[in-house]
Amino acid sequence: MAEILIVDDEKILANSLGILFRDEGHQVTIANDLSGGLVKLGSLSPDVVLTDLRLPDGSGMSLLREIRSQHPDSLVVMMTAFGETATVVEAIKLGAFDYINKPFELQEILLLVDKALQQQRLKDEITLLRRSQQDAGLEEIIGHCQAMQEVCERVRLVAAAGDSAVLVTGESGTGKELVAAALHRLSDRRQAAFVEINCATIPENLLESELFGYEKGAFTNAQTRKKGLFELAQEGTIFLDEIGEMPLHLQAKLLRFLEKRSLRRLGGTSDITINARIVAATNRDLREAVRLGTFREDLFYRLNVIPIHLPPLRMRGEDILLLARHFLDLYSRRLGRPAKRLAEEAQAAFLTYAWPGNIRELKNIIERLVILCPVPVITHGMLPPEMNRRPLSPENGGLPGDSFDLEAHLHDIERHLVQAVLERAQGRKCQAADHLGISRHALKRRMVRLGLASAESGDD
Repeated sequence: MAEILIVDDEKILANSLGILFRDEGHQVTIANDLSGGLVKLGSLSPDVVLTDLRLPDGSGMSLLREIRSQHPDSLVVMMTAFGETATVVEAIKLGAFDYINKPFELQEILLLVDKALQQQRLKDEITLLRRSQQDAGLEEIIGHCQAMQEVCERVRLVAAAGDSAVLVTGESGTGKELVAAALHRLSDRRQAAFVEINCATIPENLLESELFGYEKGAFTNAQTRKKGLFELAQEGTIFLDEIGEMPLHLQAKLLRFLEKRSLRRLGGTSDITINARIVAATNRDLREAVRLGTFREDLFYRLNVIPIHLPPLRMRGEDILLLARHFLDLYSRRLGRPAKRLAEEAQAAFLTYAWPGNIRELKNIIERLVILCPVPVITHGMLPPEMNRRPLSPENGGLPGDSFDLEAHLHDIERHLVQAVLERAQGRKCQAADHLGISRHALKRRMVRLGLASAESGDD
């Protein structure tokens, strides 16, 4: 799907072209004069611009110059009925992709735009190839927002520091395991093993033997020697997911390992030196866990040498639609289904939904929509019930659309605001309450009502 801007004062032609390209699956915006086209450019990043050479309030050449200035990657096709060869040549020199004489056949303009899009894709591929060395290992981390660009930059820098421990934090489903894998792929350890250990899923009574291994006869069923996961990660990377769920007695052993870089198998009599990098991840507030006594303070500081925080999906703006398009393409190809896209109202719902399950939830919803939706365009009414609250309608001057739920909309806005302030205050309720201009107790009552805390939650 491409974004196409059409600028032409012949409204019938402009609207006909709009219908033509929308039917092809593209997103189309129309303006009928130069000033309107310039306004649209302020909020768009079009892949292709179709503009008439002569407009009622100026020249298509002025629009071309502005496009070259604001959006140098956009491809411009000039439309003219006047056969002004000299002007067309000048437009090509200024960077127009091509031109077409009016009147033209619809198939002719389709072929020309398809040619322009093919060239755009080729340019994108060349750009990606040029960045391939720099971004190798980051291909699975998708995001253009400032926060994710900062995450990627930190991953590039940190990967080179091959021994320093890294602590990746963020809500469940934000992609912490992707960051850990990227750190490994970008490091000098990439040829060795990447060993992923979920501290929340291995039974507590087996966790120690799984991590450190055991000698034959160490316990009743130990018939042979077994190397632990830490030992199998020799020269590689150990990813400790959900580190906040590790029992306290094993935290002490992990701390000893981090300090000595050696371990002793269960039942063993000698230490084994391990050269492996530790990357830990958690969706918990470890500082709070330290305060509550469920996580060792000394271990926290050992792990938190280089922190990397992943923002929740609801704070990533247009990345939500970028990820949605990625998963639509992925599951359409994987499941052998025709390509699908989100209607504008569905896109608005994606942008306003709180995404409590983050990227994991988005991925699951997209897979479900690809399987269940029989048509190529996914409308608002096809979304899951939790998302199927009609947003404000931009086509109606920002007023509510049909079946608008005011209470639900205000609830979502309030929840999003309180959650954002709490995240900025790093969970400190007094600071968050001051920022919101309410008392701490009033904030706690709101958090319970909004589903951000239980009634039994403690103070700061």
